[in-house]
Amino acid sequence: MKGTRSRLALLCAAAVLVTTGTATAAPDDRTGFTTTADTYYGGYRTVSAHEQHLDQVAREHPDLATVVDYGDSWLKTQNRGGHDLRALCVTRRQPGDCALSPNTTKPRFFVMGQLHSRELTTGEIAWRWIDHLVGSTAPEIATLLDTTEFWIVPIANPDGVDNVQRGGDTPIPHRKNGNDTNLQGTTCGALSYDHHGVDLNRNTSSNWGLQNASERQCDQDYRGPAADSEPETRALEGLWRSLYRDRRATDPAQPAPTDTAGVVLSLHSYGNYSLFPWSGGATTRRVGNDAALRDLAQDFAELAGPGWKYGQAGQVLYSASGTTEDWVYDELGVASFVWEMGSAPEETCGGFFPAYSCQSGTFWPKALPMLMHAARNTAAPYSPVPEPTTPCATQVNDTDTPVVSRVPVTVTVGITVTACQGNARSASVVDVRFKNMTVTPIITLDLVAPDGTSYHLQERVVGTVPDNTYSFTLDLSRESRAGTWKLQVYNVMWLGTGDLDRWSLTM
Repeated sequence: MKGTRSRLALLCAAAVLVTTGTATAAPDDRTGFTTTADTYYGGYRTVSAHEQHLDQVAREHPDLATVVDYGDSWLKTQNRGGHDLRALCVTRRQPGDCALSPNTTKPRFFVMGQLHSRELTTGEIAWRWIDHLVGSTAPEIATLLDTTEFWIVPIANPDGVDNVQRGGDTPIPHRKNGNDTNLQGTTCGALSYDHHGVDLNRNTSSNWGLQNASERQCDQDYRGPAADSEPETRALEGLWRSLYRDRRATDPAQPAPTDTAGVVLSLHSYGNYSLFPWSGGATTRRVGNDAALRDLAQDFAELAGPGWKYGQAGQVLYSASGTTEDWVYDELGVASFVWEMGSAPEETCGGFFPAYSCQSGTFWPKALPMLMHAARNTAAPYSPVPEPTTPCATQVNDTDTPVVSRVPVTVTVGITVTACQGNARSASVVDVRFKNMTVTPIITLDLVAPDGTSYHLQERVVGTVPDNTYSFTLDLSRESRAGTWKLQVYNVMWLGTGDLDRWSLTM
């Protein structure tokens, strides 16, 4: 992996700040639990198994692990069963550690699974991450346990997972929480796109109700009757407020301070994506710490291997509002990410319900290096990216090139840079201009660096006539400026004709 920043020095022996309000361990009245008990669909663990696992880890590693009850699921608030919402704090315990207070000098790395209940891989990764932290004898793990608090919520939506696991070897594809309140006078069905509940990843107050957040109660991306309407959403937000200092800038377009500590990661499936805010809003909108987040997201994607993309959700996947990753950055200024683990459903180990054997053979080998890299960077995820000291003039290719035709093909147009040495800037700019568009084009744009690294500029650009000019700012600070850069233009759909007029690269 080229250009990866080493921040291990920043993780050295953090002083322990004694705080009040230390979280107490949840009572454990279960006995006889083993890691093979309570499984379904070939080995996936039930909610009960996850709860017992947390208690077992805390019981067997009292010097490292503490179980924290941070709220109640929707069904429990209705006195209809349900579950406590439970997290595990793992660190080499000193007085004041694992306190529900942001006043700590230990940086906190938070990992959450199964916010969408049908995404089975995510809970399994969280389980294995816990076992790795408490069971590994690697010196690096020992150092991280001395200097970092690890918070893990394996099952963020237990009512939903209860519904999924009822299907046994045919899991029910339930995505949302257990809220079956009939708000709209309709009865939802049992299909994945028509069932009860609120999508907990559309329910936060950040960008609530914008893109891909349905008003229809039975839709799988139903946003809820109001922002933060669900107890699971409010409980998570309350937990994050208790763990992280508020370092956000007054203007969200301005960066949080470079010494802001902490990382929050929400695991999802399926797909091969490393995502960061903003997920909601216009795809041209950037957070103040975009360069640092983009840099780490690229690291994660490279560690995961071929086929992974990184960027804002709207750049590489689709925009979504009311998400947890947006809320964490919007409200606290803390670095937040989403990893979409998995591939297309027609591929081996794809879809929401991959065979359990895929966890050891495919997903965990990818996830562990990514998790370790995030842990190393938890103390200072926004540390500045060095900027080049020598200028480089804007590089231009103004050759007219047909890019819109009856046959959808990828057109590649290059710029060879010879006079500029060193790495590019973290705020490099790509400008693209089209002309002779007979109707509005629909195109996808990618920039390919000299070493072959691909930067996805925009998915399905929809142009306007007569002005078809686009500008993209992206972090190229890990790329050498010298060499041949390629702009790839893919005509998604035939709509008339059109030419690439010119494109330029300022770095």
